[in-house]
Amino acid sequence: MLMPMDRFLNLTYQFATENADETEREKFDIKLQMPVVRGGAVQQARTTDFADESPWSKQNEESALSGLVGALTGG
Repeated sequence: MLMPMDRFLNLTYQFATENADETEREKFDIKLQMPVVRGGAVQQARTTDFADESPWSKQNEESALSGLVGALTGG
């Protein structure tokens, strides 16, 4: 059965919260939107946090973006 992603996520959320009262549902919603927690401290992920070989490192992101710009502009 194929289902669009937005409907699948809505169904998953409904199953996760169907027997929860309002305060439990609010706590669940807050946890869904929390940033990454490392070592007990809340930190926002930065591109400098990734290893050089990672596709998400600053250098690899910049080279991928300039490749895309070059492909789109013919340069």
